[in-house]
Amino acid sequence: MGRLFKTFALSLCFVSLACGFSYCDTLDTEGLVDSFQKATDLQREQILKDNSGKEISASGIVTNAGQYDFFDAANDIKGTYYQVITQQQKTKNNTPYQVVFLFKDKDRVKDVEKGQAIQKDGKIIRVLDERLQISVWLFCGELTEKEKALFNQGGS
Repeated sequence: MGRLFKTFALSLCFVSLACGFSYCDTLDTEGLVDSFQKATDLQREQILKDNSGKEISASGIVTNAGQYDFFDAANDIKGTYYQVITQQQKTKNNTPYQVVFLFKDKDRVKDVEKGQAIQKDGKIIRVLDERLQISVWLFCGELTEKEKALFNQGGS
């Protein structure tokens, strides 16, 4: 019985390490999206915890750019940001996703046009399952404590 338990525990550790490394060591947008799509709710929480604030490079074709307001009712703080939304695309594993880039400075998005290709590095602030696709939200800039609080609220 003891040997069986040890074997099971070691197997569980190996699987946990393998799963963890699949989205942590080589962090890329497609790997993050595929890991998130296949994960349970508990695993998704861990993926977000492990990757929140990490920098990642993403790209896409612009579908829209506009203002986006965040509000944290609990702490009574708000912030206005500018988002650039990309077209839905698919990973190599056929998981549909889109990238949402957020900027604090309006000047960084004022010349962005629909249909243009965009590639930016940003810090992961959200990954959402929107039923038909996974959305990856990236903040392009330095994250302050206020912004970390706003982005962790999950609302607008």
